[in-house]
Amino acid sequence: MSKLFGIPYMGSKTKVALDILKQLPKGKRFVDLFGGGFAMSHAALLTNRYEKILYNDINPLVTNLVKRAINGEFNYKIFKPKWITRQEFDLNKDKDGYIKYCWSFGNSGKNYLFGKDIEPLKEAAHNLVVFGVHSKILDNIDSKIYNYITATNIHERRLQFQNYFKKAHGRRMELEQLEQLERLQQLQQLEISNISYDKYEYQNGDIVYLDPPYEGTADYGNVFDSKQFYVWCMSRPYQVWFSSYKISDKRFKLVYAKQHRGILSTTNNTINFECLYTNK
Repeated sequence: MSKLFGIPYMGSKTKVALDILKQLPKGKRFVDLFGGGFAMSHAALLTNRYEKILYNDINPLVTNLVKRAINGEFNYKIFKPKWITRQEFDLNKDKDGYIKYCWSFGNSGKNYLFGKDIEPLKEAAHNLVVFGVHSKILDNIDSKIYNYITATNIHERRLQFQNYFKKAHGRRMELEQLEQLERLQQLQQLEISNISYDKYEYQNGDIVYLDPPYEGTADYGNVFDSKQFYVWCMSRPYQVWFSSYKISDKRFKLVYAKQHRGILSTTNNTINFECLYTNK
């Protein structure tokens, strides 16, 4: 089974999705109320632990991007991704989820994916991998690279480029992450909604999981009231589970913890524990 779930997204649970699901009971429907990048819902679908999946996120840009991926819009047989410039990103990031999350640094939807100094080289690499276009920039760095990009599939061409560049120049050339979009096709048993978590109505057999913005960390565009969220969780007559780091409310039971290192920067050595809590 693939270890990558969902779409590229800030705070994605793709690396711990299966570990978290192991802590949860089976049920009729897996309810993913802060679905974000779809990692938890995708993993739940592929494990066949639930009859239905409810993927919910209040942000329509991200749920629409998931729908587009599921409908096959990003299948490499028909999708030849053009390079998104810094200007296009700034103009369209609040209108197009693909641009906002796949072309932003850390998939946060805030800043453009590449620094200005490296942007021309990244564009040249992208156009070689996707369209087979040669460029003076790559000629000046290593004209032999064209001999090693022989595959017809974009995914394989990207791997060939990265492997050769690392071998020849001692460092890996990271490109935009689009393969995860291609994986999301023809997923069944899926419901999608855009409600606030506190508008959710419980159904018998629901397994309710939440992945809200973590207390004391960067938000996702809006200020999130963690204390109000804890009040809501404790007031539920049914069991809920939610992810976070260390929380200030001591009423919840710690179910699971795994060491986690910050990944938004190569110099970020922040270590936290990815935790799962429950109200019962």
